Amino acid sequence: MKKAIVSAVVGLAVMAGGAMAADGEGIFKSKGCGACHKPSAKGVGPSLKDIAATYKGKEGDLIKFLRGEAPPKMDTGKFNIMKGQLAKTKALSDAELKALVDFMLSH
Repeated sequence: MKKAIVSAVVGLAVMAGGAMAADGEGIFKSKGCGACHKPSAKGVGPSLKDIAATYKGKEGDLIKFLRGEAPPKMDTGKFNIMKGQLAKTKALSDAELKALVDFMLSH
């Protein structure tokens, strides 16, 4: 019985994690992030793959950047392009921002 309960809890946690990534993807799309950030190729901004590599293990740093509380760790010369977009990310709730960052770092 205990194994069944543990399995159910783990299964729900995995599904919830997947739902957060899906929500993050929806936020990414709805806020227009994909216009500059492509999954694997550099465009106007760095690719999601490059962002994930740069911020690997530093989720908090990416959250701070998206809140406008920290400087960028990459493509600093293009930061002015991102400044307007930060108004959108600053307005996100903590849960939305976490979901967005989880999606970005999943690449």
